[in-house]
Amino acid sequence: MGVSDFKSATTNYYYVDKTLLIRDFLNAIPMVSLFTRPRRFGKTLNMDMLRVFFEKTPEDTSIYFKDKYIWQCGDYYIKHQGQYPVIFLSFKDVKCSSWQETFQKISKLISLEFMRHNELESSSVLSSYEKEQYHRFASENINEVDCQMGLQLLSLLLHKHYDKECVIIIDEYDTPIQQDHLCEFYNEIVDFMRNFFRVV
Repeated sequence: MGVSDFKSATTNYYYVDKTLLIRDFLNAIPMVSLFTRPRRFGKTLNMDMLRVFFEKTPEDTSIYFKDKYIWQCGDYYIKHQGQYPVIFLSFKDVKCSSWQETFQKISKLISLEFMRHNELESSSVLSSYEKEQYHRFASENINEVDCQMGLQLLSLLLHKHYDKECVIIIDEYDTPIQQDHLCEFYNEIVDFMRNFFRVV
């Protein structure tokens, strides 16, 4: 079984350095990147690596990269470390037998990601209405239309708070679609996901 947590992988296990992926990403600065590899090829670990590298947090996460290839690439790459708000969602466990269960699980994931960004609670730049919206999502008081707008709202709030564009990382985006195709509520999940990704 592989390890998908970058911090743990680099400190507790033998880690094959793939941090030059960060260099390639910064060289291209793509609007959207799609990582397609077979199972067990380390996609989730690489996505978590991107999150740890780019995400602005109180923790000094540069310690996980100073002995890696990316740190030898020069100041242009180093200056991006720990500088951006990051939204990270994984749909790997959204494997349900009904649309209702699927929606509940997705809405929970969205709420948890809002909760992870609790710096928005005390933001000095968000309006009272924007904070009210944040609390509504963080408290899971949301419906299906709200969920479809979740990525857009959170990215807008983080952009305003940090005055920087968001990095949005979605892992296993197709798992709910594959599962729901088997369980015969394919149309519901496709409609939902189409709207969910369209608004970003």
